[in-house]
Amino acid sequence: MRHLRVPKQKTQSILDCVNSFEWSSKGYRVLDDGEFKLVPLGDNPPDILPKQLNGFEEKEAEQSERLPQKWIGYLPQFIDEKIISLHEGGWPNAQEPLGDILLFKIEKHLEQYAQEVALAKITHHKKVRAVFRDHGVKGDFRIRELEPLAARLDGQILTVDEINLLSEPAREKLLQTETIVREYNLYIKINPRKAFFSHRLQSQRVHTVESAIKLREMLGRPLDVADPYCGVGPAFTHLLQIDELVGNLLACDINPDAMPLLVDNLTQNGIEVSLDEINEKRFQKSGNYIGVRDALTLTKDSELVGKYDVLLVNLPHETVTHLPHLIGLLKVGSPTLVRGWLIASEEEIPNLTKELQKILPHPLDGSPIVEVERRTQYNTTDWLCRFESWQFISFE
Repeated sequence: MRHLRVPKQKTQSILDCVNSFEWSSKGYRVLDDGEFKLVPLGDNPPDILPKQLNGFEEKEAEQSERLPQKWIGYLPQFIDEKIISLHEGGWPNAQEPLGDILLFKIEKHLEQYAQEVALAKITHHKKVRAVFRDHGVKGDFRIRELEPLAARLDGQILTVDEINLLSEPAREKLLQTETIVREYNLYIKINPRKAFFSHRLQSQRVHTVESAIKLREMLGRPLDVADPYCGVGPAFTHLLQIDELVGNLLACDINPDAMPLLVDNLTQNGIEVSLDEINEKRFQKSGNYIGVRDALTLTKDSELVGKYDVLLVNLPHETVTHLPHLIGLLKVGSPTLVRGWLIASEEEIPNLTKELQKILPHPLDGSPIVEVERRTQYNTTDWLCRFESWQFISFE
């Protein structure tokens, strides 16, 4: 196969250039050649290369067998092709990579092949340490119920039976679910077995920053931000990247297991806090309020009432019922911002919009009336939706 011999520092840019052409072929490896790299030109490159590429030396080199481009391409290594064809279209393409672990769900009629699916997925995803079947969330804290099905140890892929042969310390280390996820070049420590976290909202967290910047421009000062369902603190990880955007913050969650992760994520982003401090359930010297609280009790605390410019409400199944109990956190006599997320079917959205308009009856002059907006499909019947409301609550 034809390859381009390029300096190592130019490898990625040349590879991207090659892949931008229709004739390029994916799935081949970049090879080593001393101080240079050999970038594959694929199966059908033109005799005369585009001018961006014709300044490099060409070299013939052997490629190993072309790798599948999707995980399902590895499934025939573990399941008979006739069975794969029989269930074509039903195999679980949806999956959630979280740091170095990967979660997937599988339909009940295919669950007998869950182990094989996990092996195919970990074979495809070279950087994944462990693959878990996601049985959904359970309990009031919406913690993931995860079943380990495959893992990678020292480059070797292990089945469940092989994992169970390891010593208990080795097994626990291999299957730990505390990991670091990356969002827009930011890093967030999570543990789906301990605290709820959704990658689906990462773009929404970026939009929250954009709206907060707009509010800061109106007010001319840093914002006091309340996130009563903060979990491990992903919203604050994004907000705290912008200098002078956040003043004081309220970061609470009803789940005590979220607190160590929250502390790590806030500390990493410049908020000095310790577990001992948050267990005291009081304002810190900085003016921040961080800890384990039932959000429905917050407005019973006079120190918290009327203190915040921004309110984030991320309790998708109960947002509308909880929101009336949280409005009292917002400041009076200045513009404020409420952003929330909820899960609803197409038919429910008009009524939910009307409910929100009753709960948030003080729109800021010039801002639109609040509406529920569909964002992404949540499951076969429901949508993950968001709303944004600019408010001005007058002094009575």
